[in-house]
Amino acid sequence: MRKTLVLIACISFFSCDQLLQRKQMYSVEITSCLFDDDDFNRSEFTGAPLPIRMELYEEGYLIWEVNLGKHRGAFRYDNSKVEDRIALIAYNPTFKYRIEVHDQAFISKEKGYSRTWAKGFPFKPSLERLSIGEHGSSVGFKSVTLKSMDYQPNKRLDEDK
Repeated sequence: MRKTLVLIACISFFSCDQLLQRKQMYSVEITSCLFDDDDFNRSEFTGAPLPIRMELYEEGYLIWEVNLGKHRGAFRYDNSKVEDRIALIAYNPTFKYRIEVHDQAFISKEKGYSRTWAKGFPFKPSLERLSIGEHGSSVGFKSVTLKSMDYQPNKRLDEDK
């Protein structure tokens, strides 16, 4: 009985999520965005919004990049090309994941935001939005765990660089 209590006490110091996590495949689709003008630049010549890009890194390697468009305010990606907004992503609980969202400024200083997950998957199926920026900007997504699919490591997009 005493050993059982000691074991329970030891386990309580560790996250149950971490003990239960395993390599898993996910289908992730970017569904919407909300970009505030104070978080991202506009063209200095025309005043038009600059294009915004999202990049997902695994252990420092680029594994997914998405062009989110030149939108400001709320936008749903209902009628746009889905190919570049959906990805099959392998999650490994021992890896760090980083998401960067930034505009593609050439003349002015690029505005962007980076967020790192030391543990856990950024696109958890229980979430629907990733908060980015300092003024309420966010990216909406749908994520589905593919339990019947075997784990396959992510392809590194920037290996040649």
